[in-house]
Amino acid sequence: MKRFMVVMIVICTLYLLTVNLLADEQQDNFQAPESEDFSSLIWSEAFDKLQAKFSREYGFTDWKKIDWPALYNQFKPRMNQSQESNDFTAYYLTLREYVHSIPDGHVHMNSLSEIDNRYIGGGFGFSIVKLTDGKIVVIWIDESSEAYTQRMRTGAELVEWNGCPVQAVLNEVSTIFYNNSATDEDSMNQRVRYLTRAPIGTKLSLSFKNLNDEKIIKATLVAYDDHGESLKKTYPATMVSDGLRELILGVENPQNPPESMVEKKILDGNIGYLKIWGLLDADLTDSGEIVSTLGLFKVAIEEFNQKKVKGLIIDIRNNVGGLDSMVADMLASFYTEKTFYEYQSCYNVLSGSWEIRPDETREVNPADPGLYIEPDEPFFGGPIVAIINSKCISSGEGLAMGIKNLPNGEALGFYGTNGSFGLVGSGAQMPGGIEIRWPYGQSLDKNRLVQIDSRDGIGGVVPSVRIPMTLENALRIAQGEDVELEQAIEFIKNL
Repeated sequence: MKRFMVVMIVICTLYLLTVNLLADEQQDNFQAPESEDFSSLIWSEAFDKLQAKFSREYGFTDWKKIDWPALYNQFKPRMNQSQESNDFTAYYLTLREYVHSIPDGHVHMNSLSEIDNRYIGGGFGFSIVKLTDGKIVVIWIDESSEAYTQRMRTGAELVEWNGCPVQAVLNEVSTIFYNNSATDEDSMNQRVRYLTRAPIGTKLSLSFKNLNDEKIIKATLVAYDDHGESLKKTYPATMVSDGLRELILGVENPQNPPESMVEKKILDGNIGYLKIWGLLDADLTDSGEIVSTLGLFKVAIEEFNQKKVKGLIIDIRNNVGGLDSMVADMLASFYTEKTFYEYQSCYNVLSGSWEIRPDETREVNPADPGLYIEPDEPFFGGPIVAIINSKCISSGEGLAMGIKNLPNGEALGFYGTNGSFGLVGSGAQMPGGIEIRWPYGQSLDKNRLVQIDSRDGIGGVVPSVRIPMTLENALRIAQGEDVELEQAIEFIKNL
């Protein structure tokens, strides 16, 4: 695994070197932002430097209506207090809240688990989900827990949480120990997940109604160290591995990382299935060779054509993103006409403004800096269903968009994609081993308007075939059943 990380670093380094060389050839007066190191400064000074750089380079200040002076006024006094009291935990929490004030999945700060676990290290022995009808229900329960002893069962509807209506309590749940949410939909789902997390030893009074029973039951529980089990028993963790993302982020003991960026198989009913984890080349098996992800994709399409599959399912749930140009090259197998994909608008350090730039992996066309889908072989013209979720982010969302826009394409899932489609690259090293990163560029549509990135809580690629989160579906998901894949198969079979 360590070797994989080294390979990933080498890939990124070579890519950035190539980008810089191409940029030099294309235009001498452009310079992309680079990460800066503020780690040697005292916390309050590092925060000032971070604020200045972040607010200057962040690609969506106007689009997302970010009030940088207000954020500074809100968090600077807390940062000063942390400095004066030499309280590292307060410094860390202040940074986390500051970073999480930006509704963008591409804005990221690494976690310090030894601190996080003081606040979310405990669970109460059960997991919950919000159904499409608005009810908050229990989908998993530890049968050795006090919750089970006090008669809670799967399917139970929560009524009150510490004496307050559970719906009202949800609005107050903090998700600062999770990734930034870009959409209201994802934000709500994460508040539901983290409602059941608390410091170990936290007491909870709870009211609930078991399935098919209107009697309200009261329980008193205490949070215990469940090793994060309640989070593992929620969607999509029970259905889809997030091992690649964990591997890239350096998580200790990543869960089920893939051995190939593209996995293929033929499903019952002669339906082709492709699982695409990311849109970049990598060595996932420590073979010493970088495998072409686009090459794997094209081989799979050729095989599906040979076997004359009825339709194609492209599973991009939990897709970590990658190169937009690779997305355009994949979509080339589905399009019959040259089609616009995006303009890339990037912050130029030299001019202090955003400029539309050609994709740096493409040859320059001074007359048209857009990135296009250029039809190419092998071609697949049958029905295509992209399975999506909120962990499909960045270039993965571009793939979802390109498929959904096809006359023979659909996007299917319980939820939309992440809503974070910017160009990532800038950041800052902060004291205490903390790194913060953000996007310095936008993806624009043919009208030169921001596409996919969220605004006012709305964004991402929305399912054209949305599966309702019914109680039945929620309970099946908790058991590890892949409801979304089943629905995609049925959709193609019924065409």
